[in-house]
Amino acid sequence: WKYVVKKMDKCGMKQSELDPCLFVIDKVICIVYVDDFLFWAKDEKDIHDLALRLREEEMDLEQEDDAAGFLGVRLSKDDSTGLIEMKQTGLIDRIIEALGLDKGTVNGKATPAEANPLVKDEDGPPASGDFNYASVVGMLLYLAGHSRPDIAYAVDCAARYMFCPKQSHDNALKRLGIYLKQT
Repeated sequence: WKYVVKKMDKCGMKQSELDPCLFVIDKVICIVYVDDFLFWAKDEKDIHDLALRLREEEMDLEQEDDAAGFLGVRLSKDDSTGLIEMKQTGLIDRIIEALGLDKGTVNGKATPAEANPLVKDEDGPPASGDFNYASVVGMLLYLAGHSRPDIAYAVDCAARYMFCPKQSHDNALKRLGIYLKQT
């Protein structure tokens, strides 16, 4: 990380005081996550110029055609409003498939969780084993933390039972999957 910060600074990219993963220069904005860089500029030439300077500083960069590969996030701009929307549809599709909800239609849910709290359910029937509970919770945690804060509480509740899930916990994850499929 120190290496990246040093090289970005040498190329004039100033690290944000509010978010250490954000680097800014007059015409280019860069977001860094581990070894993934997402550049944004009005003119693509400014990005290419900066990339050349970074390569001169021994940064090994590979160019992608668009931002779709950046952590599974797809960015789209609404030309009428100018708003930029982040979507993680690829990850949502993987969650839905892992839960076995990818075939056919399911009745939608208006909320990601039941009104009653998700409890330990010690005497409840065991989880079905139809899907990897911990894997699905991991994907949901990532999704909730990056682009879907609306599911954060429900995911956090389900995460409590990763090591000994019951059928009620499976059902809670499936409800989340149905909600994601609907929304």
